[in-house]
Amino acid sequence: MVNKEKKVLDVNTLAIFFVEDHPGNQYVSSVVEEGLMGAFIPLIMDILPVRVYWVMTKKWGCAKKESAEAIKHFVKEYDRPQYCCLSRQTITESFKLAEELKHDVFDCVYLALALQEGASAVITTDTDFERLCKRVNLNYINPVPTDILKRFKEWNQNL
Repeated sequence: MVNKEKKVLDVNTLAIFFVEDHPGNQYVSSVVEEGLMGAFIPLIMDILPVRVYWVMTKKWGCAKKESAEAIKHFVKEYDRPQYCCLSRQTITESFKLAEELKHDVFDCVYLALALQEGASAVITTDTDFERLCKRVNLNYINPVPTDILKRFKEWNQNL
């Protein structure tokens, strides 16, 4: 696994992976599963599973017990993802990137993590990342077709 390509997963990618009826699930799941099967090393910020739980339960209205069980199962059963901590320097770099790129630090932290860990890409459903990744020489991977992305906001409002 040492020589495998590394790719950072963002919060929405991981949350969508857990929610089978989300319109982006089939697209996100195929990419995440590639990593879980060993095609690349999925990098997950250590706090991300807790943040995913918040998105699932507070933003999308998913059941708390089922959400917690799905996340705990994932963390326990899958050995391939690497859980990464941000270094002090990376936290500072996140704010620096936010200022340089004129974008929020919450997204820029994924870029900084990718750079910290020597990753090649960020996997996200956020179209803003296409420009951001390009600016820091990372690959942008958004597996969800544009017509499906348009359904995300509508899906959230129907919960």
